[in-house]
Amino acid sequence: MASGVETAVECWMAQIDEALTDLHLTSLGRLNAVTQILANYKRLTGKEHLQRRTRSGQCSMVSEAVRSTGNWPLTTDH
Repeated sequence: MASGVETAVECWMAQIDEALTDLHLTSLGRLNAVTQILANYKRLTGKEHLQRRTRSGQCSMVSEAVRSTGNWPLTTDH
């Protein structure tokens, strides 16, 4: 089962990566493409609303970094 979950997550991440790196799209086009991917995920999973993480979760750490620097925290650790 874990392998199936990993495959599904990798598929979603590949779609998002493709949308964000498509040089034929404008910034707004990239945002719209990612929004469509998210909407498709919600439709396929039946999740109308995604549960936000708690204050100590990764999502809030990203929000804090954006708030403190004004920029999205990009990491290139590969």
